[in-house]
Amino acid sequence: MTPSWPVFEKGAQCARALWEDNSGVILPYVTVMLVVIVGLSVLALDGARLMSLQTQLQNGADALALAGAAELDRLPDAETRARGAIENLLTNSTLSGSGTNRTIAVLKIQFYRRLPASDASPMSAGALATRPTDARFVSVAVRPVTLPMILPAAFFGGANTITTSAFAVAGFDQVVCGVTPIYVCNPYETPGMSYDQATEALQHAAASPADQGRLIRLRQYDGDAPYAAADYGFLTSSILGSDEASLIDSVAVVRPPVCFLQRGVNFRPGLVQSVREGFNVRFDIYEGSMSDKYDDSNYRPAQNVRKGYVYQNACPTRRGAYWPIGSPPNRVTGLLLDRTWPHFGSMGEGNWNFDIYWQVNHRSDAGPSAMVDGGPADNTDVPSRYRVYRYEIEQGLVGESGAPACYRGGDLSAVPDRRILHAAVINCQSLRSVDEPHSNVPVAAFGKFFLTLPLAPAQTDLYVEMVGLVQPGDGVSFDVVQLYR
Repeated sequence: MTPSWPVFEKGAQCARALWEDNSGVILPYVTVMLVVIVGLSVLALDGARLMSLQTQLQNGADALALAGAAELDRLPDAETRARGAIENLLTNSTLSGSGTNRTIAVLKIQFYRRLPASDASPMSAGALATRPTDARFVSVAVRPVTLPMILPAAFFGGANTITTSAFAVAGFDQVVCGVTPIYVCNPYETPGMSYDQATEALQHAAASPADQGRLIRLRQYDGDAPYAAADYGFLTSSILGSDEASLIDSVAVVRPPVCFLQRGVNFRPGLVQSVREGFNVRFDIYEGSMSDKYDDSNYRPAQNVRKGYVYQNACPTRRGAYWPIGSPPNRVTGLLLDRTWPHFGSMGEGNWNFDIYWQVNHRSDAGPSAMVDGGPADNTDVPSRYRVYRYEIEQGLVGESGAPACYRGGDLSAVPDRRILHAAVINCQSLRSVDEPHSNVPVAAFGKFFLTLPLAPAQTDLYVEMVGLVQPGDGVSFDVVQLYR
């Protein structure tokens, strides 16, 4: 029996309606894309976590390298201090990572004296430091940290964790600016000392009151013989002129427009006889090329210029009898020389005649006990000349021949102290290759030397006491610590 037409037509209509119905057709696409979208989102989250972890590790490595580099001041214990700063700086953990592996920890520390010529070259192309005193750069690698991934990569044959680390290189240099362009061969270096031993001797003397009271005789190097302890000479710079007048001016002016780096200085060849004109400005003596500078504050003298000179009509002056030492003068005296000079004639014992100095200048039989503390160990009742000089300033005892009489340029500021010379101290004897003229000579340290006496005509020797090493708070020193990689 055949079906009726109406029933067949109704079935055809239902089939046609079902065929033409497209509602819900997007569902398969959504199902497929949802897997992709979720996977990409989780991958992006893992990538963000990895980038955050890498940033934290790199920041930690940078901080560690900078902390270590800040200690690389060319002194014998520089590497020890640098390692201590690096190993004790950070104890914090990263925000990512697994278990105990989250703590930022040091994996490897290396010191370099020279970096590769190009940043594209590996660190192995550089030169490792051979001793603490030539360590200029430090590289720090931090321990790798493992990050567990949210994306189940193991389902696709991958790993469920990823490991990252960080590496940084930083360096240090001390820069001194606005100082006299002078170098001094380490007065405490003796023949046969290594570079490190000479630097250690300098460091010890700079901190020892017993050594600070010894008078040092600096002899200007003339280039005719090997360098010796306490030789001195001058430095060159692209800013300073090469003629003698420019050198004299840079010695006399309050702040020469020049800076020097500890990693290397350049020597100026030759003897400069008339340089005394520059040094003597600090003692209120204006002569030769400096004769017209007495009214210029850029060439002001020290506050205390007591020097054993007799004033005639206020200015100019002449040296007193027996200057600077001999039979005790009965009218004026400057800071006297040491009585004995056992160290090859370049360094005294610190046993100068303080009693005569005080009696002549202050009409008193004994100086205040406040100055005696910290005198040389074998001469404890004798203060250093620098201590006496500062005491006279602090107590207002620079009257009579102690106060400047020639200068007419206004205020005598105590900063900087005009009788302090900031000099590059060079280990000349252990640096066998030093031969004037020479460039890029490493500086053991920048020292502070107190100028005790002016220079007589034709004199080039300087009589000084060492009062310490240049420190960041001295107003002339700047530590430059920077990242290189």
